[in-house]
Amino acid sequence: MNMNTVKKEKYVVDLKRLQTICSRNYALLLRLLPLEYAKGQQWHIELGQGLYFELSVSDISPYTEQFTLQQRSTLSTLVGQMDIEFRLYHDAQMVEVTKYQQQDRIRPNNPYPNDKLHHKDEKTQINALLKDWLNLAIDHQPDKIDDRLLKNSASS
Repeated sequence: MNMNTVKKEKYVVDLKRLQTICSRNYALLLRLLPLEYAKGQQWHIELGQGLYFELSVSDISPYTEQFTLQQRSTLSTLVGQMDIEFRLYHDAQMVEVTKYQQQDRIRPNNPYPNDKLHHKDEKTQINALLKDWLNLAIDHQPDKIDDRLLKNSASS
């Protein structure tokens, strides 16, 4: 046996953690959205100091809805841009990120190391990022849907 060989264990997805994050995202998103909205509707969410997000409804079907969240900034040279697409599953009461920074088909586990430098638990981390963003948007404006937080772009 070669003493320099280290056996790496295959990463196993922590499904309970991933599902917990996705369930939490569902609850957070419902706190942020108005009771009624339509396909194509868009909101401008301001967080201050030139940083804002655009949240839009891409698709609505009986049990699922697709949303796009794009970070914008008046200081674009100082702040990186973020682009997330996620699906809301009403029957499972979960929100799952389906696309991040033009990367679709996000794997729950990645071989490591890999050519694209993805983390082993990339899917969990991206869903956790969405959770952090939803918390930030809600914490930034304690009142549920306030015109200062969500501005329907159709009425602007």
